[in-house]
Parts: sequence; structure tokens; C-alpha cells
Amino acid sequence: MPFNVDPENVSAELQLEIIEMQYSTHLKQLSLNSTKLDFYRAVPKAEFRKIIAHAQKIMAMFASSYVCEQTFSTMKLRKNSIRNRLTDEHIFLLLKVASSQLEPAFENIMENQKQFHMSHTPNKTEPSNKS
Repeated sequence: MPFNVDPENVSAELQLEIIEMQYSTHLKQLSLNSTKLDFYRAVPKAEFRKIIAHAQKIMAMFASSYVCEQTFSTMKLRKNSIRNRLTDEHIFLLLKVASSQLEPAFENIMENQKQFHMSHTPNKTEPSNKS
């Protein structure tokens, strides 16, 4: 957070923006009353573009390491002593499905499904066995 840092200990390109931000009572109050993400969304981009760019890099590092740790944990759950015969290809495919953000559209899949057996078609007319 820019309010907890000494401007002299910051790189030269960020020093001026840090000083300006620290003197803004509005931004200081905003940082106390909101999350870090909401704070940086509310910071004026035209005035503090270098600080915002720096904060985005820092936040992206933590987000990507979280995804890596989550994927590694998923792999450990999938490949255990009982399922030790999984090949690298199988693990890759399992992790691909487990880490995907996509949701299958089951309704659309079922609507487009075709029945290939005549015994399953609802319109089939059976010959009557009336004697």
C-alpha cells in the first residue's frame, strides 16, 4: 500500500506519484474503508498510472501463484497410491478439466443428441397382433 511506504525507498519513477497519493486525504480514507482491489479501481488512472501499473503486476503475481498451487494440489489428489498407474497424458487431461473455468452446456448437448437405434425413437409404430 502506498501509504505505508517511505517515498525515499521507492524507485525514482514512482516517488512523485507516491508523495502525491500520500498527501491526498480522500485516497487515504478510501484505502482504509475498502479492499485493495476496490481501492485501486477507484484511484484516478490519469494521475497515478505508474502506481496502478505496479499494483497490477504485484496482484497478478499472487493470482498466478494461487492457480499453480491449486493445480498442484489437484494433481496430488488425482495421482495417489491407489491411482499410481496414471500416465503423464492422463494427468494432463485430468488437470485440464479440473482447472478449466468453462461450464458445459448440458441442455444444449442433450438437445443436439441424436438417437441411432430405431428401438429408441418415440414415433415408431408397432404392428398390431390382433387376430
